[in-house]
Amino acid sequence: MRQVPYPSDEQLDGLRDKVGGPTLRFVERLDATQSCTMDVLSDGHSRIVLRRYGPWYTERGEDPAAREARALELMQRAGVPAPAPLWVGNGDLFDEPVLVISYIDAAPDLTPRHPFDWAEQLAATLARIHRVALDPDDEELFRPGVGEDARRIQEAPETILRHPLGEALLRRMYELQARLVPGPSVFSHTDFWPGNTLWRDGQLAAVVDWETPATSDPAMDVAYCATDIRYLGMDRVADRFVAAYREATGDRLANLAYWEAVALCRPMPDIAVWVPTWTALGRPVDVDAARAVHTKAIEDFLDRTA
Repeated sequence: MRQVPYPSDEQLDGLRDKVGGPTLRFVERLDATQSCTMDVLSDGHSRIVLRRYGPWYTERGEDPAAREARALELMQRAGVPAPAPLWVGNGDLFDEPVLVISYIDAAPDLTPRHPFDWAEQLAATLARIHRVALDPDDEELFRPGVGEDARRIQEAPETILRHPLGEALLRRMYELQARLVPGPSVFSHTDFWPGNTLWRDGQLAAVVDWETPATSDPAMDVAYCATDIRYLGMDRVADRFVAAYREATGDRLANLAYWEAVALCRPMPDIAVWVPTWTALGRPVDVDAARAVHTKAIEDFLDRTA
């Protein structure tokens, strides 16, 4: 993990001038990722979130702050619950691209009290995201693509083959890939899973982490989320999520099985790398349990798609 310094007093003063309001102070650093550091700031009355993006994007010639800001603008326009973009910076106050967004007073929920209602809310929200209409100027920001995960598998299959079930899963994925059905692309989150949603009193309050939106097969978002629900030990809830999405959209998701195969490859060779994230989001799980649930999900998938 790269060590990103906390915002200095000078930077906080400059940021106050950009977003308006009284003096800002640092409150806390949220769990960061390799690609983004998030700091909560306060003016004494309300809070905002400062997102700073790592070199993973800029080395690829991308502007993640502008892309995420535009995605959040589209969510505001469509009435999809998400943070509001407040200010975009690129080199004027911070060395890296930055985005300031509104603070959502809510939290992830990986252990829902009413799991089927939870799944239906996830499905309904994803359906709304996929109905978002893009403007012509958005095409450069949200390029068509199959996602980083499919490319990683194609470029480095040895990573998958290190898993005991990797060869069988790869073979099935390539079989399904040969039968892909052409269809329309939609605006996609590309990392839609319960950990990227915030909840309050049983209601979905926001979809967050809009770093990599694109246009893609809608089945990708559906498969990723359903697979992550299975990792939480809720197979029937995952099935209800998929069914609720189909009911909301009328889309039969012809390529769902292919994207499920891609989703199952994502944490390979060892899903243990995801355990710290689950723990940080309130679902304590040990490494052995995580590996067992991943193995079961692969075995069930291979049986179901035989």
